[in-house]
Amino acid sequence: MSGGIPVTFTDDEDNCLATGTHKGADGASVLKDPEADFLSCGINSDVGQAIYNDTDGSNGTVTASTEDTVTCTLTGGTNNTWANGDTYFIYKTDTKGATLSTHYTDKRFGRKVTDKAELVDGIQPADADLDEHDEHVFGPGQPERR
Repeated sequence: MSGGIPVTFTDDEDNCLATGTHKGADGASVLKDPEADFLSCGINSDVGQAIYNDTDGSNGTVTASTEDTVTCTLTGGTNNTWANGDTYFIYKTDTKGATLSTHYTDKRFGRKVTDKAELVDGIQPADADLDEHDEHVFGPGQPERR
């Protein structure tokens, strides 16, 4: 039983909530980016999103935010603070690279399904031709080949 065409969305650079550069003071403990609109992007401490300082390799979890600032405790980097020009990525979950969702696409009509078990040979059963795999039949309702 083939599962169709899987499409997986992960929390990576292509699917982050926000990315940009710190435009505040060097050595800051709070990320500042006046162009970001963090709250409008869905970044808040209730969700616990991961934040990465790509420049120094540090990361943390969002503990507070405003439209232009994000507060977190950075660890694991060279400085564990923000320097003017540091590049950041803020993710939807608390883990970079986490699987957000997986959809499977019906091979015949391109419909998306979230459960691979809904597909038989990559096709939703309602769309399958009953004699599709019979090599002696031309098509649906057609006579057998001799």
